[in-house]
Amino acid sequence: MYTYYRDRRSNRGVLKSINYEDPIVKYRGSKVLRLVSILADKKDLGVDSYTAIDVFYTFYLPYPILDDEEKIPYSKKVSYMLIKSMLQAPHIHELRSKTVTDNLMSSVAASILITEVWESINKIAKQASTMTSWRSGKGVEEKERTEAIRRSVEKTLASMTTDLDNVRKLRNVIEGDQAGTVSMMAYEEYAPQLIKLARNTEVRRILELLTGVKPWSLKIPKKKARYKHGEIIGYELGKDIERIAKSSLALPDVLFYLRFLEGKLLLYQKVLSQSHGPLYCLLDKSGSMDGLKMIWAKAVALSLYMRAVREHREFYFRFFDSIPYPLARVDRKPRVKQVLKLIEYIARVKGSGGTDISRAIILATNDIRSGIVRDVSDIVLITDGVDRIAEQLVSYNLKRSNARLVTVMVLGDNKSLKRISTKYFTVTKLSKEDMLQVVEA
Repeated sequence: MYTYYRDRRSNRGVLKSINYEDPIVKYRGSKVLRLVSILADKKDLGVDSYTAIDVFYTFYLPYPILDDEEKIPYSKKVSYMLIKSMLQAPHIHELRSKTVTDNLMSSVAASILITEVWESINKIAKQASTMTSWRSGKGVEEKERTEAIRRSVEKTLASMTTDLDNVRKLRNVIEGDQAGTVSMMAYEEYAPQLIKLARNTEVRRILELLTGVKPWSLKIPKKKARYKHGEIIGYELGKDIERIAKSSLALPDVLFYLRFLEGKLLLYQKVLSQSHGPLYCLLDKSGSMDGLKMIWAKAVALSLYMRAVREHREFYFRFFDSIPYPLARVDRKPRVKQVLKLIEYIARVKGSGGTDISRAIILATNDIRSGIVRDVSDIVLITDGVDRIAEQLVSYNLKRSNARLVTVMVLGDNKSLKRISTKYFTVTKLSKEDMLQVVEA
């Protein structure tokens, strides 16, 4: 039996070494309560800010410590039972390995736990007739209440691992494996959408496959232009004195001038790498792509977005079947709102309809020439290739837009696409282990 005091330190929580009046501490508690209200689809579950703070810091602190039992005020009975049950739960250490010193993950974990557990607490309260009688110790025995809370906490913690893992994966996708790309404030603003996507079945399937995707396997070479002050990549013959190789300077005068007149001096071959333009992804959503092909292709599309983030490129994405679908865009410096919309869009669309690859590529080149998509671009086409290509027309438009076509062929082949593509990759497997084993044909 616990001993509680009615009027001592009621304006605080149940953890040691927490300054509950600190503005930052209050802010974190208010963030958790806002998330709880959104997840529960209610404005008020009856959770006080001190409980929200306690649950947050139980996930956040490396070593949270409950206050001495005899110092716990009577009004904090529920919070004390809740935090104690958390610290004693079998799954708490595994979960805390994902949340310690991480504001976002701790806020997400705290909001999920409170939403689930408080619903159970309210059910227990109703069984005890009223919340007042339950909190005052009447109606239901304290031991039974404690056991009910313990079971609810353990059940919730056991089911939270997948949600937290997927939220973390989504954050990795948004940042493109570049930690710190997006501010924590931006994440906290869109935490409800992160949790919603983490629980989406299609998103979960994509994220599961995405763990095997290595976007750097698509070795798209940088475009290079000849430039006399660029980097040395080899040798050539000519008469450009500014690029003359040192060995040519050692020639006898007569031989030197003869080779100069003939344009046969040994020169350095120099080029200048052009900056990356936008990365434009076209994904075939035709009926033949439905099923595992589509899930795999969606995962590759998101991995290409991650590549764009690493290379500081704008990212454009468009579905197509017999007609092109709306264009999605993410800036060079990704914004959480943009990326979440992109992920939601990619997850929502299903495979169906016919296919018109030529039309999709030509529209992409028109986007580039019209200025909708700026600068030189790589167009990455993901398809199973079930279509006839208007080679000459597509090649003409690619040349006019100064864009390169990179084709990722999903368990298929298209000789026309192969001829007009700068790079042509063939996917041989769709398994997780060999997620992106593409072989250049």
